[in-house]
Amino acid sequence: MVKVWDSFIRGFHWGQLLLLIGCWWSAEAGEMVWHQWLAMTLLAFWLIRILWGFVGSASARFSHFVVSPAKAFAYGRALARGQAPATAGHNPLGGWMVLVLLAVVGIQLGSGLFASDEIFTEGPLSHLVSSETATWLTRLHHLNFDFIVWLGLAHLLAVILHCAKGERLVPAMFTGRKRGIDGPSQVRASWPAWFCFLLLWGLLYWSWGSGL
Repeated sequence: MVKVWDSFIRGFHWGQLLLLIGCWWSAEAGEMVWHQWLAMTLLAFWLIRILWGFVGSASARFSHFVVSPAKAFAYGRALARGQAPATAGHNPLGGWMVLVLLAVVGIQLGSGLFASDEIFTEGPLSHLVSSETATWLTRLHHLNFDFIVWLGLAHLLAVILHCAKGERLVPAMFTGRKRGIDGPSQVRASWPAWFCFLLLWGLLYWSWGSGL
């Protein structure tokens, strides 16, 4: 058993899930102050995850799990035949799923910064764009969330299939440890990531949150 996920990656994984659910609930309930608070927290999380993808633990770095489409396709074929090798971190297909999820969540956060309902609620940067642009980004904000839901369901299905093959992916994302893997630990101390997250959250609150 090897430790493959550091505490920040695990915190980001479950935190992102809970924050997205919270953002959906708050929007549906019309609790837009809560919606903006949760989105601001998710933005801080997302930005530090991108940074951690370059300077963090080995298993967190994009260079560790992003492979060419050809290699990802070859892994998928091996997986279908039941011959895929065990991986310490994200497998080649999972790595691409991580990139896509980060991209669409980034689009969601970015569009929300400029969105406006032209009545009660507007993103903190909506004043920087025209009304037409804000309207377009608001529409994108709503449509993109549906895409996030479908991707989340695809991710859940992939996890279920891997669990059916005996891979304990869910416990590993809680404990950070993965069975059936040999070799040195894939993690490093993640307190710098948590420190940067809290610092960035404080800066975002100082810049935007105090006016909510």
